[in-house]
Amino acid sequence: MTGDLARLTAARETADRIVAQVGDWDGGEAPRLLVTVIDPETRERLGTAFVTIRPESAVRPLRLVREAS
Repeated sequence: MTGDLARLTAARETADRIVAQVGDWDGGEAPRLLVTVIDPETRERLGTAFVTIRPESAVRPLRLVREAS
């Protein structure tokens, strides 16, 4: 396997994982975003997914967790 083919294969596998993790749109009427994964070297689109936009009240707030000592 050449270096380019190995890199492209790894990029496609990573794109597939990202799309599977973030894609959650069920086809409903909710507002959504289109997430696209593009290989910056080849400018090839490796994957796309729709992600539902949730109102702030439905999103859990982030909080800072300090390192345990």
